[in-house]
Amino acid sequence: MEELFQKPIRDMRDGNWFWIHKTILSKYAKRLGASGFLVYSALAFFANSRTQICFPTQKALAELTGLSRRTVIRRVKLLEKLGLIKVQKGKGSCVYHLLDPDVSGASYPGDRDVTSDVTENHINNNYLTKIINNDNTFKKILKLIASKEGKPKTREELLAMDLAQTLNDKKSFSLYLSYAKRYPETFLRGILGEANEVPSEKTRKGRAALFNYLVQKHAKQTSGH
Repeated sequence: MEELFQKPIRDMRDGNWFWIHKTILSKYAKRLGASGFLVYSALAFFANSRTQICFPTQKALAELTGLSRRTVIRRVKLLEKLGLIKVQKGKGSCVYHLLDPDVSGASYPGDRDVTSDVTENHINNNYLTKIINNDNTFKKILKLIASKEGKPKTREELLAMDLAQTLNDKKSFSLYLSYAKRYPETFLRGILGEANEVPSEKTRKGRAALFNYLVQKHAKQTSGH
């Protein structure tokens, strides 16, 4: 028993985790199969902790799960059919929204003493709270754009915040907000997915600079047509 506790028990507060509703396993796992549950887990892995939105490419999902792209496509369609996700399709990219599962008829066997007390507030705000506590500049920006409930007032502000966080470029929030007001969300998320696929060693000036370059490049191509 002493050897069992030589390693620390996993700390659910450090942010290095993602949540999956117990209903996904207890009610839907048999219909999803192992591959469907794995694809859902990958989407939960990529999802923003506050918005529950993600935009990985099919290639990224396939590489993370070890499944073929064809299997990924089929399982995404099944997840959407079961009402677990909503897929917003754009030109060359998709935005995935993780939805609240239907809990009717679900059962939760096992120990619930700890996990049942975790509130939605803890889940959704964990990552954002750490950013606010560690970055005074971004904290001021959030105060300016946030409502009394601590949420962005507009969809554009939420998108700009997602871009700033994902690209680790919070100082350029105003630039991303201007993008959000000028370009469609699917366009920007598609560019973000494209930028994230480039290996770090090939982004000489950083991923944020690459994202900005790609936005300008694609915008010029679109306007040219």
